[in-house]
Amino acid sequence: MNNAVFDPIAGIANERDAVRVFIDVLRREQHALQQADVSVLLSLAAEKASHAQQLAELAQAREQWLAVPDSLEDQGDMECRLADHPTAAMAWQELLQLTETAHQINEINGILVNQRLRYNQQRLSALQAAARGLHDNGLYGANGQPQIFSGGRRLGEI
Repeated sequence: MNNAVFDPIAGIANERDAVRVFIDVLRREQHALQQADVSVLLSLAAEKASHAQQLAELAQAREQWLAVPDSLEDQGDMECRLADHPTAAMAWQELLQLTETAHQINEINGILVNQRLRYNQQRLSALQAAARGLHDNGLYGANGQPQIFSGGRRLGEI
């Protein structure tokens, strides 16, 4: 892509709007992670991946535009490139703020995922320990069938 194809006003505004939509997905993901029923997470993951791909494409177009300098002084400097485009400059500042918000929400979601994972691992370990205990105590045989109690006190005896 070259300078003639990328419109900084529309391009940056589109990227800013796409980040807003992405933040909405992240907030819905966060809400789902806080609920007992997390069945919606699979569809949210697909939606999140789709939006992330769109954001990557928009950023790539902007980066390609930025890599081709209008002059030797402005190569790679967004503020210089947007000096003649105040609307785009304002959208750029909003975009920077929104990406920081998205980053913070995504970090919180990562913490929530790790907490849920630890909780599930603890529950699984407890179930596995209980199953080993039942097997070791002779209540169930290796084939999973109940075994007749042999030895020890009978229920109701002192």
